[in-house]
Amino acid sequence: MDPRLIDLLAGLEQRWRDEQAEQAGISREQSLAKIDDYLLPVGPETGRLMNDLIKAAGSQLIVEVGSSYGYSTLWLAEAARETGGRVISLELHGGKIAYAKGLLREVDLEDVVTFVEGDALASLEAMTGPVDFVLIDLWKDLYIPCFDRLRPLLADGAMIVADNMIFPPDNKANAIAYRNRVLADERIDSVLLPIGSGIELSRVTPRDFPRR
Repeated sequence: MDPRLIDLLAGLEQRWRDEQAEQAGISREQSLAKIDDYLLPVGPETGRLMNDLIKAAGSQLIVEVGSSYGYSTLWLAEAARETGGRVISLELHGGKIAYAKGLLREVDLEDVVTFVEGDALASLEAMTGPVDFVLIDLWKDLYIPCFDRLRPLLADGAMIVADNMIFPPDNKANAIAYRNRVLADERIDSVLLPIGSGIELSRVTPRDFPRR
């Protein structure tokens, strides 16, 4: 991995730690009022896992639902550059997109990523597939509607990572609902992994793959 990217990710992770310390010292109401100022990344463990999975699978079209400030985008874009693929990143806030684009330029990854600004559900309605890899990481009550829009676009063998399945605990109801929705699909295998804030890692089983 490019040393410049390693340093950039490390700097973002330090910002995240600083922001976590700040949040620990203020009320929940104050923290929620500043939620759009915080980085809220998937974290290095999840970022590295996604990066490895994309490279191993040779994923071509990668969709990120929720760019935030671009931490996860960097991990996805670095993998896409190696596979010859591309990332489509959906984000509501133009300021966050501008910040993420600046990060990507620092490490020559800007040409790998296309940002789509606006409502994620509307953006997904306009999207075409096949999609090989997805990260879902936005408001938690939107996970199921996003999955439902993505499902017809998913290629055989496509992988979906949904973040925040364990933490924060007040997301428990949404996390359970999302897991139940994914597990109800007979062509999807899925597992809850206790890394980072907890991720649900799901895979569309290829039609020619033998099942029990």
